[in-house]
Amino acid sequence: MQVFSGNKLSYSSLALAVVTAGALIALTSGNSSAGRATASPREEERAISRTEALLAGIPQHGIVLGRSTAPVTLQFFGDLQCEESRQVMLGALPFLIRHWVRDGKLRIQFRSLQTDTPDRNEYMAQQAAALIAGQQGKMWTYIDLFYREQQAEFTRYADDAFLEGIAEQAGVDLENGLEDRNSVALAEKIESDQALAEAKEMESTPSFLIGPTGGEARRLLHFSLEEPAVFDEAIRDLL
Repeated sequence: MQVFSGNKLSYSSLALAVVTAGALIALTSGNSSAGRATASPREEERAISRTEALLAGIPQHGIVLGRSTAPVTLQFFGDLQCEESRQVMLGALPFLIRHWVRDGKLRIQFRSLQTDTPDRNEYMAQQAAALIAGQQGKMWTYIDLFYREQQAEFTRYADDAFLEGIAEQAGVDLENGLEDRNSVALAEKIESDQALAEAKEMESTPSFLIGPTGGEARRLLHFSLEEPAVFDEAIRDLL
């Protein structure tokens, strides 16, 4: 069992960049010049099939997966390019989704924290895309697919073509999302997640807060990326 105690190198001490509307609109401003190959069509088909099977029938509202009436809330702080965040998303969390979220006892919020994405503009663009997916009720579909098709860390692969490819698989319209929403508001939401992480002294991803819905949340420590036992025990203690 792999246990994560939050000792990984973090980029969260970087100063918050001033992000303009143009930096976010670049998500849909044309084809990327990088032209990197992502997942093959067969791999993409397998990824979306697994994502749909995991999330089918579970309500998604903004950053939240699960019913609004769920008595327990788990907040997942992740960087979409973080390998350990991918491990927990595909390892421990599916059990919680199948056994607690689907049953209406747990809701999970995804919050962003820059740790592994090396470029601030790239990070803001990929997180803005996730928030746009949330506006369309598909954030968790988007982030699950992103993690399934994640590429090597620190390679700056999350260009326009990659983000648009994930969005297309998830059924998310990035272009209309950016037209309908103020990009400054998206940047403020991303920065508010980082401010919350700093207030809770969380510097690495994945990190978690857990507590009664609408009540005080505490940090969840020494959890396994692959096994749900620590999460499961914490949920049971709150019910």
